Amino acid sequence: MKRNIADIDTMYPDHYQATSPSGNQAGETTTEGGSVVPPEQVSPLLALPNELLIKISDYLSFVDVSHLATTSKRLITLFNTEEKLKKLALQYYGSASDVYRKMIENRDIPAVPGNEIYDPLLRLAYHRYVSNKYLASLESNTLQTAVATLNGHTSGVISVTLLSDGRLASCAGQTIKVWDPGKPHGQQCVMTLHGHTSLLSSVIALADGRLASCSEDKTVKVWDLSKPDDQQCVATLNGHTREVDSVTQLPDGRLVSCSHDGTIKVWDLSKPNGQECVTTLNGHTNWVTCVTTLPDGRLASCSLDETIKLWDLGKPAGEACVATLNALRWMFTITPLPDGRLAFCSHDGSIKVRDLSKPNGQECVVTLNGHTDWVKSIALLPDGRLASCGDDQTIKVWDLSKPNGQQCVATLKEHTKDVFFVTPLPGGRLASCSLDETIKLWDLGKPDELQCVVTLNGQPTSCSPPRKRRKIV
Repeated sequence: MKRNIADIDTMYPDHYQATSPSGNQAGETTTEGGSVVPPEQVSPLLALPNELLIKISDYLSFVDVSHLATTSKRLITLFNTEEKLKKLALQYYGSASDVYRKMIENRDIPAVPGNEIYDPLLRLAYHRYVSNKYLASLESNTLQTAVATLNGHTSGVISVTLLSDGRLASCAGQTIKVWDPGKPHGQQCVMTLHGHTSLLSSVIALADGRLASCSEDKTVKVWDLSKPDDQQCVATLNGHTREVDSVTQLPDGRLVSCSHDGTIKVWDLSKPNGQECVTTLNGHTNWVTCVTTLPDGRLASCSLDETIKLWDLGKPAGEACVATLNALRWMFTITPLPDGRLAFCSHDGSIKVRDLSKPNGQECVVTLNGHTDWVKSIALLPDGRLASCGDDQTIKVWDLSKPNGQQCVATLKEHTKDVFFVTPLPGGRLASCSLDETIKLWDLGKPDELQCVVTLNGQPTSCSPPRKRRKIV
């Protein structure tokens, strides 16, 4: 339980004295990171024995401890923020600590206010902790206000992705739009790509800066944004016999797609036109809704046949399926976690986390309940938390390190129709897209309020919204 500094005298009234012991360093203050506790308010603390001070520090947030510690060298020693953060990082990242260190080695993690914490993983743990505390403090009084509305899509937005230069790409209807949120109002849409002949399902950024998209027109297309208008589509991959739901990129640059035809295809863009499909994986008996790469190089796919399949591309196509996990649910997205577990979402409103190292039938180790309708997308945030969205028009943020029933740390409500996709952005932000024709950017750590900071919105139209392609009757 978090206690405010002002509550300490209520907790330990008998231990307070009017004066501080001689030799204390009260009065050494700094303005780094925000407010500083006045020395006269700290002197009662300094009269307490070290053992009690350490016990008191266990009831304080890292923010309170940091502010107190800036007033006294003695408190800096006793309120050892670094040691507390080591315990917190172990709680958050555990066996995946080395993986997270590698993930953030090129990121500039903000400092811990008032502390010389150099370990980037400890910094990451601190900011995750502060964000959770901040989100919890908002409760139901959260203000979620759109501060900009951008003209663009005129039908429901299905997918959004972050480009390497900080721009966004999204798809709706038969078009892909590229956005620069830093542009003035009304000028954020900087490019519109045409080429698909039916509704798009997904758009992703590739490692070389290009885009890949897939569609109900049974194709995967590759786009080069540096090309002149009407020349950006540089490859069209044909081979699927029904709608293509998802596309992803392998570490070696090849593409993998999955389709309503029940197959997964691997594409090598270096091959001649018409010969790009180098592998077709068969095994699912219904629509394959998502395919993704795992940290160990294997593929994972999920399907409306209520199974998750793992694939080893080093084996012949007929032997590539190395595991089948029964889920008993229709699944739409599967997301690998750095610790080797898998998170997936389904039509029953739940999110489940499976540990592939567990015996058959015991793989499900976490069930997250909170959405009240189909969950369409899950994303891993840079600090290790999860974000999800769905047909209940909400986005939820989850912290798996918390006890069962307490993992949901935020619910974002501003979309007015089904939310199809959510993806992380730099600086603790999220992007979401919805059938309400908008893309919204959210800040999970804004100091004054949690708010939707940008809305990318289509003009009203008399056209009917796209059908909910993944609801089966």
